[in-house]
Amino acid sequence: MKWSVIAAGIAGLASPVLAQLDSTPFVDADTGITFQSYTSAEGITYRLALPENATDEAGYDVILQVVAPVELGWAGWAWGGAMVYNPLTIVWHDGNTVHHSPRQATGYYVPAVYPDSQYTVLDGTGVNETHFKFTALCAGCASWADFEGNPFILNGAGDTNFAYAYSMSPVEEPTNPETGFSIHDHVGRWIHDLAGARSDKFAEWIATNTPE
Repeated sequence: MKWSVIAAGIAGLASPVLAQLDSTPFVDADTGITFQSYTSAEGITYRLALPENATDEAGYDVILQVVAPVELGWAGWAWGGAMVYNPLTIVWHDGNTVHHSPRQATGYYVPAVYPDSQYTVLDGTGVNETHFKFTALCAGCASWADFEGNPFILNGAGDTNFAYAYSMSPVEEPTNPETGFSIHDHVGRWIHDLAGARSDKFAEWIATNTPE
């Protein structure tokens, strides 16, 4: 099966933001971070915390968290609400360790590694009997160059479309961040409350959850 078969479905994920917000506040017991959190029908949770002054005036870092059932092969987060020309966060586990890979697609095929997103893995990352959890600080998830090369920044004072994808098939090389992986089994989208994700405790959360 070719990646091009997803074009019709995933292209629609870039539609205008709707009024209905799908995320809600959640305090993570492992880190003490208050996120705006969304859980898909498949039980994959996507969480986000932002600096208090996050807007679309200047780039900013984010704290993200993905929690997924261990039986998934991989889970993905599309920061621009579509597969192409925006940062993608891909996460998976090998049974003991959670792995991640920054990606970006310029067409409907396996996304290439995207060096403009840099992750610092935080506490609250690990695997248990039922789920794996990835918690990280990301520089370059909330801003990128669009299709025409123009800079784009998520407006942290509002809300936005995000998209997700997942596959039940494991990645080809679990310890390699440049690994290949199969086409997704499903895609979806949600409306995330960015304004509600902002907090004056952002720097404190990074300091207290960065491994020594």
